[in-house]
Amino acid sequence: MDVNFEIEKEVKYKHHAAFMLLIILTVLGFAATCGFNAVSNGPNALFLNNTGDVSDAYYLEITPAGWTFSIWGIIYFWQVCFLIYALVSLCRKGPKGYLYVNPGLLPAGTFIFYIVNNLCNISWLFLWDRQILWGALIVIALMPFTLWVALVFCHLRLDSIAYQLIGMNSGKDIWLIRFLVQNAMAFYATWVTIATLLNLSMVLSYVTKAVTQDVACTIALGILSAEITTWFILETFVLDRYVRYTFAPYPVIIMALIGSMSKNWDPTKRNSIFTAVLLGIAGVLTIVKVSVIIYRHIKRPLYQKVEPITSKPF
Repeated sequence: MDVNFEIEKEVKYKHHAAFMLLIILTVLGFAATCGFNAVSNGPNALFLNNTGDVSDAYYLEITPAGWTFSIWGIIYFWQVCFLIYALVSLCRKGPKGYLYVNPGLLPAGTFIFYIVNNLCNISWLFLWDRQILWGALIVIALMPFTLWVALVFCHLRLDSIAYQLIGMNSGKDIWLIRFLVQNAMAFYATWVTIATLLNLSMVLSYVTKAVTQDVACTIALGILSAEITTWFILETFVLDRYVRYTFAPYPVIIMALIGSMSKNWDPTKRNSIFTAVLLGIAGVLTIVKVSVIIYRHIKRPLYQKVEPITSKPF
């Protein structure tokens, strides 16, 4: 028996206890979030009000129709797919060790900020239920922030290990991370970004009373317009290498705007026209995004194939 080889094998496939615990805590945190959301439609032992009833108490002429909020089902299903992928990575081996350790499919920063996001999600439920709108606004604003930061970590890590994954004949993980992790988080982040703007409108019109609710809604739509424009410019001309295949924000924006129009359409109101124009722009940008993905995938592919990394067979 080759003693040195046995030692190499033992070291190579050693788990990272702290990182494994972090991934498990992320899954447990998400499970807790789902549990609290499931019972948040009070009144019950934990919650005083129904989440939808609180929203109805603060009328906004851009609040999406009730059916739009079924998007949470898609959000949570996609998050489950991401977490299953993370859990499975704990058992998958590559030529240099467990894949979650080497090359490290997902960075610790992604999981840390995702856990913080789950804590914010749960906190928002209680603040919203008690109608503490200022507090709810602060917490819900942290939700997209934590997700976008988690995505920064994830995109940077994938770019840094992509060639290594291809060399290990694990190029499929590039696509799995893009679809199951990056787009899942981007889908979620976009929705809570829009939800933050709705909360902002409520605070401006009902708490500070700085402006009327229709003006607050116009401000929210203006901010959303700026965010969409800025994101499109950045992803197309600056961050293409990292976010080329991150398409999820667009269907969320379109669904939210359609939901808003279906409930509030009035051609005599400024915000209805604003929403319709924004929906048209979002539709055009979606077509452009898909076209750019296809064109650049063919003409300017990322991460050209390299020679496979081989390892000593067991």
